[in-house]
Order: sequence, then C-alpha cells, then structure tokens
Amino acid sequence: MPLAIIQVSLAVDKILGLSLPLKPYSIAVGLPMVVVGLFFIGWTSWAQWKIGKSTPVPLVPAQKLVVIGPYAYCRNPLMFGVVLYYLGLVLLVGSLAGILLVIVFGLLYALFIKLVKEKELEARFGKEYIEYKKKTPFLIPRIRKSSSST
Repeated sequence: MPLAIIQVSLAVDKILGLSLPLKPYSIAVGLPMVVVGLFFIGWTSWAQWKIGKSTPVPLVPAQKLVVIGPYAYCRNPLMFGVVLYYLGLVLLVGSLAGILLVIVFGLLYALFIKLVKEKELEARFGKEYIEYKKKTPFLIPRIRKSSSST
C-alpha cells in the first residue's frame, strides 16, 4: 500500500505539474513522521495482540476492550500511526498530490470509524466503551497528566 500511494502520488504530480519545493524541510518533517507513525502502528498491533487477543485488521475482532497502551492516549492509535506514516512518506518523496491523497484517505477512514466501527464497539462492549469514548480523544493523542501530586 505505501508503495502504491507513492507511485500514484508521483504520477498525479507529474500529470498536474505539481511538486513540493521545500525538499530539505520535507525530509526534516517527513522522516520523524515516518518513525512516529511506524512506532504507533507497531505499538497498537502489539496491544491488540497481547491485550485484546486480536489483530489490528477486522478479521479477528478484539475479545477485550483495549484502553491501555496506545489506546490510553487516543481511541484510534492505528489510524493515527498510519496517517502519520503515509504523510511522512509522501513528504519524503516531495509529493503535493500525495498529501492530498493521504488527507482524503484519512477523512474517509475516520468517517468509516465514526459511522461503522464505533457503533459496532458500542454494541459489543456497551457502557465500558461509551465511558472510554467520553474520556479519550478520537484521533489526536492527548498527553496524560501525572496523577501524583508534588
């Protein structure tokens, strides 16, 4: 999938005559995005496997609601990681069309989660998921404050 996004993005850029002129800046921003994105993808996959007894793909749904690990920071850490990773990749190759494609992909993915996945999670986990949903942001991770008083 990442290779396809890069190839399509570069092809669209070529057809439309688009480019990102800020190559050193796109690398300086893109590389950390790739690293952080891959970190979240890996951490989320681990949490799903170890805690939820499932996989990030919907073939094996979670047996337990996962609210710790990356899920303590946002409800959709896999989506966060994937979007960061893809944005970083298209920045690294300097594709303006790629940025737009990733944004559209991200919005469609978010719409699917809101309209389908969250309803399914509410039906499966009930009040537990509804409470978790109230306390945890949808996509952008929130840094949790320490509960210890100093």
